[in-house]
Amino acid sequence: MFAMCSTAAGSKPPRTGIEKAVTSKPALVAALKEGVSYCNSVYDSMTDQKGTETVPFYFGPTPRVSVLYFVVTHTYEHYGNLVTYMRLKNIVPPSSEPAK
Repeated sequence: MFAMCSTAAGSKPPRTGIEKAVTSKPALVAALKEGVSYCNSVYDSMTDQKGTETVPFYFGPTPRVSVLYFVVTHTYEHYGNLVTYMRLKNIVPPSSEPAK
């Protein structure tokens, strides 16, 4: 979240090394919330003008808004992986729970 959203913002990631340094569940949840909050601030500050500007990305020069689109789709891919693990543990994923 930090790396890709900071690319879209045109800045350095505010945090790095989480995957190697953070190991406890509470700290991981806090880091995830912090990453989502950071990305939300990048989304909120994006304008049409800024969104069309290109930035260096994994696939070459990419419009900022396309980087943010990649963040969304990539997050869904990770959620899909988590759903598999949840189902293997007989857990109903949140997206499959019946409506209340």
